[in-house]
Order: sequence, then C-alpha cells, then structure tokens
Amino acid sequence: MTSADPEDLLVDVHEATRTHGSVQVLDPTSLTLHAGEAAAVVGANGSGKSTLLRLVAGTDEPTSGRVRTLGLPAARARLRRREDITLLLGGLPTYRDLTVAEHLRLVGSAWAGRHTLPDVDDVLAEAELDRVRDQFPSELSSGEGQLFALATTLYRPARLVLLDEPEQRLDARWRAVARRLVGRALDEGRTLLVATHDGDLRDDVAARGAVVELSPPGRR
Repeated sequence: MTSADPEDLLVDVHEATRTHGSVQVLDPTSLTLHAGEAAAVVGANGSGKSTLLRLVAGTDEPTSGRVRTLGLPAARARLRRREDITLLLGGLPTYRDLTVAEHLRLVGSAWAGRHTLPDVDDVLAEAELDRVRDQFPSELSSGEGQLFALATTLYRPARLVLLDEPEQRLDARWRAVARRLVGRALDEGRTLLVATHDGDLRDDVAARGAVVELSPPGRR
C-alpha cells in the first residue's frame, strides 16, 4: 500500500505495542493507510484489535513503537485534527432527550457552511431506521442502537473512519445493512480501518485494501 504523496499518509503504525501493567495486550504491529485506502483488522478476542484502533484514534498511547495519524502523533491528532477523524469505539454517546433524527441534525449543525451533508431522512432510510426516527436512543433495540451508532458515526464527513466491530449485536439482515453503509463510505473514497469478526465485511474492506491479522500476544 503505497502513495506518491507523503501528505496522503493518514495512518502510520510502526512496531507499536501496548502493555497494561505486566500484561501485553498488543504485540508489535505495523500498518500504513494512505488516503482512500482501507484495512480490515481481524483476529481472535484478546488479540488487540480494539487496542490498535484506540492507538490510531489517539485515545490510548503505545508502550513502544510509533503511531502517527494524519501526520501527527496520534494523541495530538485527536486534539488538533479531530474534524478529520470519526470513530465508533465502545458505543455512541447520546443525549437522553434528543430523538434519533435530532441526533443526526445535531451532528449536521456542527458542519453547517463547511460541508453539504445528505438529508437526515435519506440517511435513516438507508440504515433502515426511518421508522424509529422519532424515538429516543434509549428506546431502540440493541440492533437498532448499533445501526444508529454506525449511521451517526459515518454521517460526519471525516477523512479517516475507525470502526470497532460495527456488526456487533446485528442479525444477518442488519449485518447486510451495516455492510452497505460501510461500502458507501468506501465508495466515497474515505480511509477506513475496521476491526471485525464478520467474514463478509472483512472481504468487502479487504477488496479495497488489506487485512491486518492479529494474534493474542504470546501465541505467534
């Protein structure tokens, strides 16, 4: 995965590890992603998939090695380049008294005048959430809540998209919806790093880039 323009290097992970106390949760890992590229992060539970995404997002820091995001150390990019990064890691924070549609409108208002975003009703229809547009997030089923989190994350027009198991809590039909939403982001030329256990989603993402396979530390 190469690019002639170094400015297009959005993710640069070199021999990054993470240790909590005496427990290593991520073995040395390297990857690069240039603008418009994608990678699926796969592996057994405990292999460090979520940890890797947190390092790239800048919400955690490596114990050793290097993680640069959008040309900056990832922790700094999280503060200085946050408009360019959207992530779904560990759920979506919501407001108790805002409906599903109102949450999307709130996201849209933050980008007013800088980007033209799709119509909220169109976004909800594509995610098959139009029937719950006026419900509060707390009233959604677990599957509806996961699709709402994914649709809201992707509604932000950020260059780099980080998704941690977007298929979780979804049945086969809604997994297909999630794949469609991720596919649209890929078609738009956004850069995606997706941790997944879903084989079909892995193949969709890998068709646009690569697979990063992790093993639980100590089992290589």
